[in-house]
Amino acid sequence: MTLPLFEETYSVSRLGAEIRDLLGEAYGSVWVAGEVQRPRLVTAGHLYFDLIEKGERDTIVGRLDAVIWRRDYDRLRRVLERAGLELADGQEIRCRASVDFFAPGGRLQLVVREVDPQFSEGLLAGRRRETLAALAVAGLLDRNRALPWPDLPLRVGLITSEGSAAYHDFLTTLRESGYAFRVVFVHAAVQGRDAEGQIVSALRALERLAIDCAVLARGGGSRSDLAVFDARGLAEAVALAPFLVITGLGHEIDEAIADRVAHTATKTPTKAAEMLVARIAVAERRVLEVRAALQRQALQVVRRGREALAPLERDLRRGGLRVSVSAGRLERLARGLTVAARARLR
Repeated sequence: MTLPLFEETYSVSRLGAEIRDLLGEAYGSVWVAGEVQRPRLVTAGHLYFDLIEKGERDTIVGRLDAVIWRRDYDRLRRVLERAGLELADGQEIRCRASVDFFAPGGRLQLVVREVDPQFSEGLLAGRRRETLAALAVAGLLDRNRALPWPDLPLRVGLITSEGSAAYHDFLTTLRESGYAFRVVFVHAAVQGRDAEGQIVSALRALERLAIDCAVLARGGGSRSDLAVFDARGLAEAVALAPFLVITGLGHEIDEAIADRVAHTATKTPTKAAEMLVARIAVAERRVLEVRAALQRQALQVVRRGREALAPLERDLRRGGLRVSVSAGRLERLARGLTVAARARLR
């Protein structure tokens, strides 16, 4: 076999540079849709993440490294914040990017320049509609709300992140009320990949305990942060709980699906605690009102008894006078008989 006298040999860096240039020309600006995974904001201000695509049973069928350089990240973050979104783990996005090959690391990556917030909003809204429709068909939208309030909801299950602002705000409000609340706390993540499973497990753990109601609480956050509370599995667990579920999810505008299926929805953890305190205060006022009514009725019975006894007391006093007069007369007669008897004997 005859070998060519000369065949060009690339250096690694030169081949890497040509791959970069070819990819840059072919994919200089493309729209790509996928799910954000493992976002990492480095000290230089750049955001690195994986953009993935899932197939059946949540298996990953595609993955690309992605980066948003600092100069673009600050701008895109503000755009997403206005829509109540953020580039969080599990967030699905549609982004405009170029394809870059980083030769020193031998790594192909997407360089994201734009993110379409309407795409993410549309996906979230569509999933909400599908979940609400499925819950309605299953008869779960009003199931928990049909449970009656206990007379004194003092045994409370609390599900939130331990040590969070929601945790402290809720417990402080109950403690300052002075009422004898007993709180069973179960820790659960309230955002991120593991949040749904942990909250569902916490609700099931409380089913084995004697509680009057459960409070699902978290502080404020973006629409992305609160996305877990639109999850169907979580909504079903709330609806099927054998006790009242109260939500205090730290939002002022949007209603999460968990709010929709819960017995009572409040805006913040503090509001949830204040609502429980108010119910106990109402019960206390009722007890005080009943006690006052019983006292009035008892006093009326005593007063009527005294009024009925008054004539008898007067008759007794008259009878006593008659007896006293008769006794004096008898005493005088007895003395007279004694004197007469002695005289007769003499």
